[in-house]
Amino acid sequence: MIFNDICEINMMEKNREMLDADQAMEFLKTSRPTFYRWLKAGRIQGFKVGKQWRFYRSDLVEFLESAGTDFVLHKNELKEVVSFFEERLRRKGVPL
Repeated sequence: MIFNDICEINMMEKNREMLDADQAMEFLKTSRPTFYRWLKAGRIQGFKVGKQWRFYRSDLVEFLESAGTDFVLHKNELKEVVSFFEERLRRKGVPL
């Protein structure tokens, strides 16, 4: 039980980890212009510390999981393709 509590605390701390702009772009796997366009449009949550932008990892994960991002669209398309082929295999009696 204590181990599970420690793991949960570590996960919460990891999600609250702060990233600078370069680290956030690397995490999101996006270009600088696209990143700043998202920031300007308010799609990404961030805050300034002095003249530097900072971002919580959890906010970036939430952005990736939100509807409308390319990541979610591709993930949903992939699920549909996988489901299609799984159904075809089931019909042919192939165990999954």
